Amino acid sequence: MHIRINGEDREIREIMNVWDLLNSLEIDPHQSGIAVAVEKEVIPKSKWKAYEVTENSEIEIIRAVQGG
Repeated sequence: MHIRINGEDREIREIMNVWDLLNSLEIDPHQSGIAVAVEKEVIPKSKWKAYEVTENSEIEIIRAVQGG
């Protein structure tokens, strides 16, 4: 299945939810400071396990970092 993550084309084997997608990308979904948008709509963290990524989805994953 073809998807696009942060502007980069990716292939994934199966339909998965946002939670599983983050895990497959080695991003800990429990970590604070992560936001996910699909088709420019922010998906609340409480819905990551229920929200399925579909063919040709455009996904943005943003991680807040501390700095100064």
